[in-house]
Amino acid sequence: MSVRERLQQRWQRWWEARLPRSDTLTLTHRNLYILPTRAGWAYAVVVVVLLLASINEQINLGYGLTFLLAGTALVGLHQTHANLHGLTLQLRAPTPVHAGQPLPLQVQLQVADRRPSRLGLRLRLAATAIDAELDGHATTTLQLDLATDTRGWLALPRITIETRYPLGLFRAWAYWRPASTALIWPALDAAAPPLPRDALGDVAQGRVAALQRTGPLEGLRDHRRGDPLKWVAWKKSTHTLASGSGLVTREPVAQGGPDQWLDLDRSSGLEGLTREARLSRLATWLHEAEAQASDGGPAYGLLLGAHRVPVGRGTAHLLACLDALAVWPDAPGARPAPSEVSA
Repeated sequence: MSVRERLQQRWQRWWEARLPRSDTLTLTHRNLYILPTRAGWAYAVVVVVLLLASINEQINLGYGLTFLLAGTALVGLHQTHANLHGLTLQLRAPTPVHAGQPLPLQVQLQVADRRPSRLGLRLRLAATAIDAELDGHATTTLQLDLATDTRGWLALPRITIETRYPLGLFRAWAYWRPASTALIWPALDAAAPPLPRDALGDVAQGRVAALQRTGPLEGLRDHRRGDPLKWVAWKKSTHTLASGSGLVTREPVAQGGPDQWLDLDRSSGLEGLTREARLSRLATWLHEAEAQASDGGPAYGLLLGAHRVPVGRGTAHLLACLDALAVWPDAPGARPAPSEVSA
């Protein structure tokens, strides 16, 4: 490792120690920075030249103009810093999206002091920037879009808030490292064929049977997420609950057909694809299966190796299947610490 890389790592560790991750940040003199802009440096050069000319020529009006310009700059310095001081930023929990889609981040800005307004604010996230203004004690919610390209847990990158109000001679800014992580689902496959109708072959049927516990009595099945309570066979359920099993549901006549299973290893239409391409196609089929299930079609389940998402229907079931695809082959639901996730 070169000396430059070691210095960069030490500098990065120093910054991270000063900026611990948090979903709420209040701007104070400890985390605010301010420096002149290019216009500010040019302004300073002009003031110095005027001062030297006034001293050399002994021009009283030159002294007055010089001190007036310098005083204006000092007032602008105070106003620029005060435009951010006391501002509180709070991040709302991010909503999962598919890879390739922008991840919307809702940031709430609120003021705790008595300043009448906050003007010329700007939030930056990667290549995205958005301007905002606050009037009095008003609260404003801004949305920043973060580009996504891979599935899995995503640590949110650093957000910068800055202002150059009122004169543009100084730039005050603060860095914010959110603690939340966002779950990114596999990208949707635009070239995906229709949902396969072969549900499962004989081999895969055996895999499902091996993964499932002993089934209920004839005409009954395990209770699935999204089933109405009126379908529950309460008398049989008392015995299954006593034995440590779940509820038992009567199979509706309208849904007596076979359930739809999507298998990462054996569903037709996945042959010859890479693992990521298979996950993307399964994510697309899950949306189609949910649309069919909501219209009275068969319920659907998901097989990922030895992991099985039971058959069900509804928005909660769809989200559970997409979450399983997002973290596969890691343990479903395992959420690493932000320090363990690459930004």
